[in-house]
Amino acid sequence: MDDGSLDASAVIAKDYAARDPRFRLVVQENQGLGPARNTGVKYASGRYLAFADSDDIVPPRAYELLVGSLERSGSDIASGNVQRLTSEGLVQSWAHRNAFRKNQTGTHITRNVHLLFDRSVWNKVFRRSFWDTLGMEFPARLYEDMPVTIPAHVRARAVDVLSEVVYIWRLREGSITERRFRAENVTDLMISVSETARFLEEHTPGLRRVYERDTLFNDLRVAVEALAAGVEPDLLLEVVCSYLDTVGRKAHLELPAIRRLQIQLMHRRMVTELAEAVRFERDSMEDARVRRGLLLRRKWYADYPFRRGYGIPRWVFDVSRELTMTGRLESWEWGEDRLRGEGRVKLPGVMVGAAASCAIDLWLYDRSTGTVLPLPVERDDLGFAFDCDLGSLPGQVCRWELWVRFTVDGIIREARLRNHGPVPAPREADDGMWIQPLTDDKGFAVLTVRRPRAAVTGCEPDGDRLRILGWHAEQENAEGVTLVMSVMDGLVRTYPVETAPARDGRREFVVGLPAEDLRVEQETATWNMFLSGMADGKPLRMPVALQDLPEWEMDGWEIQVARTSRGNMALRVQWSENDH
Repeated sequence: MDDGSLDASAVIAKDYAARDPRFRLVVQENQGLGPARNTGVKYASGRYLAFADSDDIVPPRAYELLVGSLERSGSDIASGNVQRLTSEGLVQSWAHRNAFRKNQTGTHITRNVHLLFDRSVWNKVFRRSFWDTLGMEFPARLYEDMPVTIPAHVRARAVDVLSEVVYIWRLREGSITERRFRAENVTDLMISVSETARFLEEHTPGLRRVYERDTLFNDLRVAVEALAAGVEPDLLLEVVCSYLDTVGRKAHLELPAIRRLQIQLMHRRMVTELAEAVRFERDSMEDARVRRGLLLRRKWYADYPFRRGYGIPRWVFDVSRELTMTGRLESWEWGEDRLRGEGRVKLPGVMVGAAASCAIDLWLYDRSTGTVLPLPVERDDLGFAFDCDLGSLPGQVCRWELWVRFTVDGIIREARLRNHGPVPAPREADDGMWIQPLTDDKGFAVLTVRRPRAAVTGCEPDGDRLRILGWHAEQENAEGVTLVMSVMDGLVRTYPVETAPARDGRREFVVGLPAEDLRVEQETATWNMFLSGMADGKPLRMPVALQDLPEWEMDGWEIQVARTSRGNMALRVQWSENDH
């Protein structure tokens, strides 16, 4: 379809049509994407319909997968996953993330509500008979997909969902999507939003509620930012306010209070005040205070602009559900027989100094057993310190999470502590158990208690090799023990381990790693390590019994001993900036 192109694409298309009778070049004056697609549908003669935009990419097997699914299932639509092509590479399209997590045959939007966000037309194949029966047609404006795809989802008897990527959506400067703040573009968006909302209200009112929450959070945000940026408000405000007249309070309450305020100002056509509220969100949100309601004591309201004297309802400023506390562990270190930690809590907007009551409580929690161990706390305003007596910990293997509760003027919030400080070395208790402070994969502080069967006690350069020293408790077949190390891309290397005779139930070992073997193709990588050849056949991980984690530069690479999130031995390597 040549819709008045100004480049050489028509010549390329004509060449394809001349070489392959399945192609037909149709030429018309430029009327926009919607009419171009309608013309394409008119001339198409196959059993199925598919659409693709000229600047995007269709993977080689996309239509084979989509059509094959329809052939097997008899569904009306097959829709597949989408990636975005950005300057940083391929990323998952957020709008398609949830709907396409797994394959589904013969589903429907009322059973998979995530399909409500599958609003693009180009990741689909439609059965032609289904399209013609409904008489579907694209409108002659931008954002033309939504008024077609959502009704198609609702009216389809069944839809096939494919988790495999069938379309690559290019993010390109100057595209329609990137020009969205133009007044006519935002107006077109809001017209499509309104039309789709009316269709859902008539056919599936339950989906209308989900749709409203999404449009308030995303599409109305575009209108807010456009008006705040100074676009011509007249026609846009007419369309926006007409839509907002149909949206109930319940949908607004799903939004953060600052977004509620902005939409209220837009709905009241207070464009100057709207621009100020957008600037406030960008520049001054951290300084906003919250105050308790006088009659409804469990409610808290934010001191955002226009709270008084402008007729904005009180519920707009209600931030009771937004008061999220964060706990931060800033340091922890070993004393003689205890672990001491210090940190802070944060509850945005609450004036702690003026509060009538305030308390911070800390405890250890073992998720596997439900055991809770309270910790003694010293508080200084929002700061805290605690001491964990090693004698208070049960002599059994467990993994303790650190939790904090902050109580201020009737507000009670709990959260796990995130670790922002260096991790100290493990401490061996009198019963042979090792107690290791750690940061888990999600950044939370944990305290593990275990009885290790191996450990790394030293790591040092030796010429062109790196020597790792340690011990393991294996008593049999010690001569067959090897060290295995691997990186994320699957590269695996093994090395023989020299083991000394057993003493006090342990065998000391040493292994030499050639420095050149630590190099990888990437600029940086992490080698994970374990011992192999144990009697039980299982890999034996090695916690690091070093107070300080050494680092060196060898053969043009920086090498550092590291701990995994479970406290085990790893080596981080990266190119030396001095040599590359």
